[in-house]
Amino acid sequence: MNKEMMVFRFDEYVDAPIDVVFELVNDDEKIKLWNTLLVENIYENDEDKYDYKPGMKFKTVQRVEKKTVTVDSEMIEYDPPYKIIMHSTSKEGLSISKYFLTREGTGTRIVVESSVIPSNFFYKLTIKLFGWAVKAMYIEQYENLVNYIENEVADY
Repeated sequence: MNKEMMVFRFDEYVDAPIDVVFELVNDDEKIKLWNTLLVENIYENDEDKYDYKPGMKFKTVQRVEKKTVTVDSEMIEYDPPYKIIMHSTSKEGLSISKYFLTREGTGTRIVVESSVIPSNFFYKLTIKLFGWAVKAMYIEQYENLVNYIENEVADY
């Protein structure tokens, strides 16, 4: 059994209310405003995209450069506006995404953690060798989120 490997941790303060920030990491259409990788989330039925709850399953479609990847995802924990934990499964293993939001004064602290439990030694080695590239790609997305908040949500 492979153990969990941390891929990245993003920790940033933004000058926006927690409810506004939560919408930007929770609503698919709003996520697309700052996340250039997300193509869509495909739900078992249309109501699911408005009724998140632990155990809900969906497919996440992302485009990295010219390659489109679809992974099976499941909502593990959902505590708006403070926490979202999702698991995504692919042949490479189990990806774990955790979003933690906390109020700090008039703003919000965003902490995003991404880790992987690789399915085999090959993917474990791949993560060790190329994890820095994955980290850079995803950190860029969360920096996009911060920039979006600073430039577009300033008037909230």
